[in-house]
Amino acid sequence: MAADPFARLADRQQSLRTALRALHAAGPGSPDFPSLLAATDQEVHAVVQARRDAEAARLATPNRVTAAATTAAALIVAVGWFDGWSLLSLLLAVATAAAVLVDPVGAKPWEPRARTAAITAALAATLLTPIAHGWASVVTAAGIAWWAWRTRT
Repeated sequence: MAADPFARLADRQQSLRTALRALHAAGPGSPDFPSLLAATDQEVHAVVQARRDAEAARLATPNRVTAAATTAAALIVAVGWFDGWSLLSLLLAVATAAAVLVDPVGAKPWEPRARTAAITAALAATLLTPIAHGWASVVTAAGIAWWAWRTRT
């Protein structure tokens, strides 16, 4: 098995193609069909996990960089444009950035992209805070809602 996540994804996709060919060749009336169906299901789950791993490898560094930029921007905005309503937006953005800095990719299949969307929304809200004040927290809340929706069980 390949160590590189992208090579592992290619290997899993090839294994899935082989399992699908065997399933198609056997047909529903075959006595081997249930076992082939179970093997194909396992291959599908392996491809989904390999895809998540490949996305995690691709998005870990950008998520960390965006989270660090969000934290820095929040500190700058807090010092330069402080008011009570802005604090709500900045606290949500920093909390989101902290969650992404601790674990930039998560554990579920769609979580790397969901975290990217959430931290990007937090950065946008932080940059909008001087103009929109507390209303910028709606942008962060939308990003967090997207993250929660994409990773629900």
